[in-house]
Amino acid sequence: MTNVFQKLRGQSGMTLVELLVAMTMSGLILGAIFALFQVHQRMAIRQSQASLMQQELLSAISLISDELRMCGFSAHAAPDFGFSHRPGTGAPDYGRTTTQSSVYCTQDMNADGVVNEGDSGSLREHAGFRINVANDGSAKTVPDNVLRKYDTGSVRWQPVNTNIGELCFTYFDDRGDIIEDPQTHTQSIRGVRVRITAIPSPSHAGMGIGNSTMSTMVWCRNTYMDKMP
Repeated sequence: MTNVFQKLRGQSGMTLVELLVAMTMSGLILGAIFALFQVHQRMAIRQSQASLMQQELLSAISLISDELRMCGFSAHAAPDFGFSHRPGTGAPDYGRTTTQSSVYCTQDMNADGVVNEGDSGSLREHAGFRINVANDGSAKTVPDNVLRKYDTGSVRWQPVNTNIGELCFTYFDDRGDIIEDPQTHTQSIRGVRVRITAIPSPSHAGMGIGNSTMSTMVWCRNTYMDKMP
């Protein structure tokens, strides 16, 4: 019995101080791993947001450019097609405006010489783009940063792109000079510079992700000025 007791007394183990030190070191290591995980997670989110914003920009600027390029087109050179400014809220105008922050024009895609408002295929004859707009053409009191395209259906302004913080248009005449008040000189518009800024989604707004901007120049070869004798 004495020998057994002596053996137990001779066994070594961790003291309370050693246990506390081990726990502290484990906590520091786990904290460092968690912090590293958070850093990689934030980097992944930023890359994902940057990619998303680029996709939204490319999609939006391609759609707007393609449609503006056809502004005023008419197989029979009808004079009623081209840029227009119709700021009325609701029917019949639905806020189809041509300003520094919005654009609207028409083209005769079915070659009947008439700007169709509700018949089959009429949607293709309208190119209108705005952000932060309600269905009736009025500006939203709380911006939703959604790019919308004018539609001739029951929902007049259809969403096409999200996270668009700014939409800017600069208009040029046939001499390449800037038109300062395009809403009163729609027939003089020959070119449009489009600038779009994408912003991070609201859920990631506080992560220090920068905005992304893209611009392009569109020359409209079918506008009213080309139809003049």
